[in-house]
Formats: sequence, structure tokens, C-alpha cells
Amino acid sequence: MKRYFVIMFLMFAFQFSLAQESIKEINIIHWNDFHARNVPYAATKKKDGETITYYIGGTGLMKGYMNKYRNQNSLVLLGGDDFQGSPISSITRGRSQIELLNLYGIDAFVIGNHEFDYGYKALDSALSEANFDVLSGNVYRLDEQRTFGKNYVIKEKNGVKVGIIGVSPIDLPTLTLPKNVEGLEVLNTDSVITVGINALKAEKCNLIVLLSHCGNDVDKEFAEKFHADIDVIIGGHSHTPIFKPQVVDGVLICQAGSYGKYLGKIDMKVDILKDTVVSYFGFLKQTTMDSTIFDKDAGMKVDSMIAAIEPEMKKVIGTLETPWKKDNCGQWTADALRAAFKTDISFMNAGSIRKDLPKGDITVGDIWEINPFGNSIVTFSVKGSVLKKMMANNITKAMKDASLNEYDMIIFSGMKIKIDGSMKNPKNPEDIIVSIKINDKNIEPDKLYTVTTNSYTASQAKKYFGDFGEELIVTDTNVIDRDALMDAVKLQKTINSVYEKRIVDEK
Repeated sequence: MKRYFVIMFLMFAFQFSLAQESIKEINIIHWNDFHARNVPYAATKKKDGETITYYIGGTGLMKGYMNKYRNQNSLVLLGGDDFQGSPISSITRGRSQIELLNLYGIDAFVIGNHEFDYGYKALDSALSEANFDVLSGNVYRLDEQRTFGKNYVIKEKNGVKVGIIGVSPIDLPTLTLPKNVEGLEVLNTDSVITVGINALKAEKCNLIVLLSHCGNDVDKEFAEKFHADIDVIIGGHSHTPIFKPQVVDGVLICQAGSYGKYLGKIDMKVDILKDTVVSYFGFLKQTTMDSTIFDKDAGMKVDSMIAAIEPEMKKVIGTLETPWKKDNCGQWTADALRAAFKTDISFMNAGSIRKDLPKGDITVGDIWEINPFGNSIVTFSVKGSVLKKMMANNITKAMKDASLNEYDMIIFSGMKIKIDGSMKNPKNPEDIIVSIKINDKNIEPDKLYTVTTNSYTASQAKKYFGDFGEELIVTDTNVIDRDALMDAVKLQKTINSVYEKRIVDEK
């Protein structure tokens, strides 16, 4: 009997030892939607009733915080949209960002929509310099009959075999100018993920990670569909700061906000015999300026890049008497373009305004960062009846989608609109319109009205205005919107722009 218990004890001890050895520690360091914010920028907070200004973000701080939190068990994943948002990114057509990303030791990077803003051939050229794996299994190049990035990669950390699948935005064609993605096709993303999962399971991966630039709502849908196989989703695109991992059907979903404000980390213990995450702890760390953390070599690299353009970017071209936020800056932009091109009205997509600006000097660099896309200004004409339908579609869609915080509503100039907001879901969207005045006169159904907008908004007219029954015939002025706005600032010199309520709910 005694011998029996000894044998049982030894067997238990052996099994316990195996179980302990099968538990491995691994962590993922991640960020997304950096948008070329290579230089630390000012942020404010309230403390004891006072407003305190401090600095966050930038390549030097991101690299420094990564150095602090990274270890031999770390996977480094970037969730897309590192391009577009500062002059150096636009001037170099993204090459500056690849050069800086090469400093990080990234394991995998998924392509976002803004990587395509300089055209897919420019992106392909820039990515040829990358020293990291680039993923985009659902974007297909028709000319070369291949996906734009890899469908998946496999990395091993601390004895854990990790498969990483990468997908770009499902609605990519509506997120950039059509010419930028002409010749590309977005494949069925669910099918691409399924193919990746099957391949990674065949390779006996212990952990499957989805690196997604599709937004938090879509990531939740992915978790519901693929929870049997995917363990972690590292997201981007919606700029969502997820301070503790969301858990959807057992899948851990992470995202680190935007503009380098946060670096994300998730620590996990993985059972490599059962291929499961047995415990985890995830957090976001704000990249607050700290000279002991700041990576000086990365900072110097940024400084050397911008040195050549800095004198031009620092030129003061005007003075701002009131801070610019998206709403009043968007209205000023729409007003300025309508005046410059002498049209009846103008449209701006709210997403074209990418930076707030405190009162004080307005520099050339500020305008580059507020409106970084470099779209051209176009004009077109529409009858009053069509214009009414366009605005009704835009307003009703915005009312439906407001709770999702995703809808990019149109900012306009030259119109005042009264609506009946009690009509939440009218069969005919035009019923919501009580009145439209254009330059203080009631809209006339058969009159032609001239419109100024940017080339992106015009090219995505159905996205913003729904089906309004006709195709827009646009005239390209070949004037870059950023240049037109700089001219407007120089002309006005001193700007005091106060938000005006241009849509009034009468009910």
C-alpha cells in the first residue's frame, strides 16, 4: 500500500511538473494610428483648478516607453495608419515613417487606409525599405496577382508559437481617393481570416492573434465569428483607447487610441499544451514626457529629418484669437473655400480636420497638420431639388449613426437648415427638412447652385449624401486645399472663428 501511494505521488508530481512547464509567459506591445506624430505635442489636464500643459507622444517617447516595457518575451505589433498627419510624411510620401519604424524592431505591421493616401505604388515603394513583416491579406493587387501584404506570419517567443493574421479595412475603397486604390480589390475578409486560421492551426500555433485595422465594432464582430480559434485581436482604425482588454466570447480585444498618446501592453500566460490563454493583464501607458525615458537617438533621427523643412514650417502666416476645434475650424475652412472659389455653398468632410490649434500664431506647419491630405479643390453644380435630397440624406444618416461615433458628417457654408428632429426614421428623408436658406434666400428647386468641396468628398459623394439620383460632374481646380487655406489665413491675418449652429432643430 505504501508503495502504491509513493507511485501515485510521483505520478502526480510528474504531471504537475509537466503542467507547470507548459505555462509560458508572453506579452504583446502595441500601438496604432500614429499618423506621423513624430514630434512630442502639447496636451492639457486640470489639477487643483489649474490647467497644466505637458507633452506626450512622438517617436522618441514611443521608442523610449517601448524600451522600458519590452523584454525577451515581447511581440511588437503595429495596428496601421502610421502615415499621414505631418508635413514630413506627405513630402516623403511615407518613406520617413518606414525609416522611423525600422528603429523599433517591429514583429508585424498591418496596413491601414492612410498608408494608401499617396497611392498604392508609392506605398509599395516605401514598404520595400521595411525591415519588418507587413500584413494585409485581404487587399489584392490585380496587376501582380498577389495580396498587398502577407496573410499571416508566425513568430516564436519564449517557446510560444504565435500566428498573426493581418487585415486592412473592409471598406478601403471609400476611405481614400479612388485613384489611390485603383487596381486593388478587397477580398472577402472573413474568408481570408478563415484561410489564415486553418494554415496556422496546421502549423500547430499555440496562440492566434488577429492584427486588424478595421475598427473596434468590426473587431467585436470578428471575435463573435472566430472565437473558437482567435485568442487576441490587436486593433486600430477607430482610435479607441481600450484601457483594459475587452473580452468578447473569450477573445481579448486591445487598441491603444491614436497619435502616440498611449502605448499598449498585454501580459499573458499561455498553456502551450492546451493552446489557451490561462491569465492576462493588459493596460495602456500614456507616453508622457520623461527625459529619463525619451530615446535620444530616435529623437535625433526625427530632428534630422525635419531640419530641412523646419524654417518653412515655422513661418507665421496669421493669428488665431479663438482656439480651433473640429467644429469651428471646419466651418472656417468651409467659409474660406466658398469665398476663395466664389460658389454659393461649400462642403467639408469633418474627417479632413485632423488637429486642434490653441489661440496664438498660425504657422505654415499648423495648416499642414490641420489638413494634411493634400486633396485638390473641385467644384460642381446641382439643382436645388437635388441639393435638398443630398442634405436630407446626410442629416438623417448622421442622426441614425450618431450613437456609433463613426459618422463623418458634412460641414457646410452658405446654408442655414431647419429640421424636424422628432422624425427619427422618416420613410422619405426629405420630410425631415423644414426649410433651407442659401445665402439668406429660400432654396429654389430648379435653380442651379454652385458648390466647392475637396476631391475626396466629391469622389465619395454616395458615402456622405446617399443616393440622390444623379452623378456629379466635377471640375478640378488643381488647387491643393492646404494651399488655398494658407492663402485664406494670409488674407485674413487675424481670425476669430466662433462656431455657428447652421442646422437648427425646430421640434
